[in-house]
Amino acid sequence: MSKKVSIIIPSYNAQKYIQETIDSCLNQTYENIEIIVVDDCSTDQTLEILKSYENKISLNANQTNQGMVRNLNSVTLSLESDYFIFLGHDDILPKKHVESMLGEFDDETVGVHCNSIIIDGDSKEIRLACNDEKQMHKTKRCLYELSIDNFISSCGMMHRTEVFKKLKGWSEDYKNYGEWLFYINELKHGKIKYTTKTRALYRRHETNITNSFTDKDVVKELTLYKDRCRREAYSLHEYSWMEFLRFILHDKIISQSYFLIKLKSFLYNLKNTMKSAR
Repeated sequence: MSKKVSIIIPSYNAQKYIQETIDSCLNQTYENIEIIVVDDCSTDQTLEILKSYENKISLNANQTNQGMVRNLNSVTLSLESDYFIFLGHDDILPKKHVESMLGEFDDETVGVHCNSIIIDGDSKEIRLACNDEKQMHKTKRCLYELSIDNFISSCGMMHRTEVFKKLKGWSEDYKNYGEWLFYINELKHGKIKYTTKTRALYRRHETNITNSFTDKDVVKELTLYKDRCRREAYSLHEYSWMEFLRFILHDKIISQSYFLIKLKSFLYNLKNTMKSAR
């Protein structure tokens, strides 16, 4: 029997793009799929559009605003599928996306991510989100790279449902972001792979959450979140003198922020090693 895959779409005032997003999921070549849309109190015509897909999707409409993280956790923690994908209400999956991502899993793999093509509000392709070769290299050193920054694109990424449940989902300490911390904890249960066999379409426009990260009211919380993620990654990865020096030599020393992050990471683990040796 084929593995079941859930595609979870959180929506909020998504009337302009939600139909294109859902259609891209319905058009997948892989058949054993369920599409779940969780609407977080939209005030436009989103709900009316979603109801027109009544027999093709599952619709959960919140009565009160939950925020993205709680919204996703509420559905994902009760899934009965083998794998799942979180998909933005304005993003698009190519036809063979689920089939391609699923084919990358083995017994040790807990998550598979891919490159994204950034599109604008009119679905015009702008550029690739990242360089494939660099992403493959970073993924091989996944935990180390996650101690520096979140290099993984969440758009179209597939996860193993069992692991998500073991980790009890995303941390609800943060209302609208949490994937970076989840990836770090996900690595406790297996490996994350990168594939070049498919590319999701990630829409960048004025109203999506990524752009709101520059607002003053979220900058402070985001800074605290990043610090927590780095500390969590530092605590899991073992650093050696040679590894530290090799990465310093390969980086641009003029990039002060990267140098200090790597130095902080190394010193953090050195201190813990010395404590353990006492």
